[in-house]
Amino acid sequence: MASKKLETQQAKSKWQSPAIFGSRSSTHNRRITNAGFTIVETLFVLAIAGLILLIVFLALPALERSSRNNQRRQDVSTILEAVSHWELNNSGNIPTAADNFLQYYKLSYYDPTTGVTIHADASGSPTSVNPVSSVDTVDIYNYQRCSTTTAGGSTSTGAGYSDIVALYGLESGNSSASAQCQQL
Repeated sequence: MASKKLETQQAKSKWQSPAIFGSRSSTHNRRITNAGFTIVETLFVLAIAGLILLIVFLALPALERSSRNNQRRQDVSTILEAVSHWELNNSGNIPTAADNFLQYYKLSYYDPTTGVTIHADASGSPTSVNPVSSVDTVDIYNYQRCSTTTAGGSTSTGAGYSDIVALYGLESGNSSASAQCQQL
């Protein structure tokens, strides 16, 4: 019982110490200064958030451009597939400008009536071809192969009637188009 009484007295003295209750010591009159964030901490957090937003806003246009370029590549593959099907169904002839060979194909980016141009050469003497500098058109040539020396260009060297290429442009980081060549 005596030990219980001693514990109670120690507890009372602990909770009723003059530093917390009762006397006006110097520690009692101090105000707590670390209750919130300092202005430096707040500015630091805002600076980090600003850097993250800057990185996101700089990366967003590149991601959108990449998405559009992927749509263009897919459309060119679809166009070359349509040319191949037309060629198989029409005795090896490639479609002409008047043929509606893309009517059953869905293109995501290019307009089938104004964005795709067929340059069919039946004579066997193809004209010289320059790389495309526009992202809005696709030029289809026969008697051509993709050039290994000119980026996005084609060559007639060693090409036959059934050698078909698609010349088109992709968006690049600057204002010009990056010329591309894809062979059937």
